[in-house]
Amino acid sequence: MKTPYQRWAAALLLIAAVLLALCAGTVRLVDPFFHYHDPDPEGEVWFDQRAQGAGLLRSQEYETLLMGSSLAANYRPFWFDVFYDTSTVKVTFPNGGFGEFTRALDYACTQQDVKRVIFGLDPNLLARSPAEAPEELPDYLYDDNPWNDGQYLLNKDVLLRSGYTLLKKAKGETQTIQDAFVWDGNVFFSKELALAGYQRPEQTGAALPEDAFLENCRENLAVVTGWLEAHPDTEFIFFFSPYSILFWDKMDRLGETEAMLALLEKTTETLLRYDNAELQFFMADTDVITNLDNYADHIHVAGRVTYHMAQAMPTGQYRLTAENRTEVLDGLRDFVVHYDYDEIWK
Repeated sequence: MKTPYQRWAAALLLIAAVLLALCAGTVRLVDPFFHYHDPDPEGEVWFDQRAQGAGLLRSQEYETLLMGSSLAANYRPFWFDVFYDTSTVKVTFPNGGFGEFTRALDYACTQQDVKRVIFGLDPNLLARSPAEAPEELPDYLYDDNPWNDGQYLLNKDVLLRSGYTLLKKAKGETQTIQDAFVWDGNVFFSKELALAGYQRPEQTGAALPEDAFLENCRENLAVVTGWLEAHPDTEFIFFFSPYSILFWDKMDRLGETEAMLALLEKTTETLLRYDNAELQFFMADTDVITNLDNYADHIHVAGRVTYHMAQAMPTGQYRLTAENRTEVLDGLRDFVVHYDYDEIWK
């Protein structure tokens, strides 16, 4: 005969088992990260780029992989479908680390025959110490091992996300796959907003050494060149987003202009050594970068500009080559070094 303690323990175990089963069943049914079902192209709830990116890579058919930080989020995949006559999936990680992008690229290559990678190469990320880069991709999502699915099915955070997904769908607040993680429709772009979102630093009165960012840049570039060497038959198109003139004002006031220009010199020189690398350099488009009505802050640009950039990529209008690299970078240096930044506020 069971003692009261044994009966209490058995009841507790039964309740725990029922709760775990309910959690797993709810997550399995709602599947907010698309681990078991394909997302509906006509409308889903998008809220976690790192977790839901795995579901996109697993469920879609594509030849082209579009990746980058939040600066790449306002590019629509179907633009590249049209401009490159291809099929495209987009995976973006805000403030992403190069290790995260590597994980996503490797996983994509296990799912599809990736023929082209279009990657937003962000100078801010190149200048950052690799030790400070986030590594937040859930391992149990970026593999095809069913034995670790318990980390997904019995995950409190995923259960909460399931509830959030049900609530948003009940309200009809979904977006198509083409608009997944696109945020330009929720933000106004204007000079006033760009200036309001920019905290102008005090002048330091001293310039950083030209090589201040190069050690971090070399470490980060080693990851990128590793992609080129590991996938020699894949075309890599690296695009440099058009940081606004406010970014260069920040560089000027912090004494970092020459260090940033040296980083761009090193990066472009290194990548142009590879036959499967193509560089699209939008940073020197002075008409775009000086028109602050294109921006929400000092670097994030409107969708109308990203559309123009995507359309221009296959034309070669912004392509940086070994032949024009020095001319383009010297022109950018001359422009940002001699620009009258105070005039922006007059």
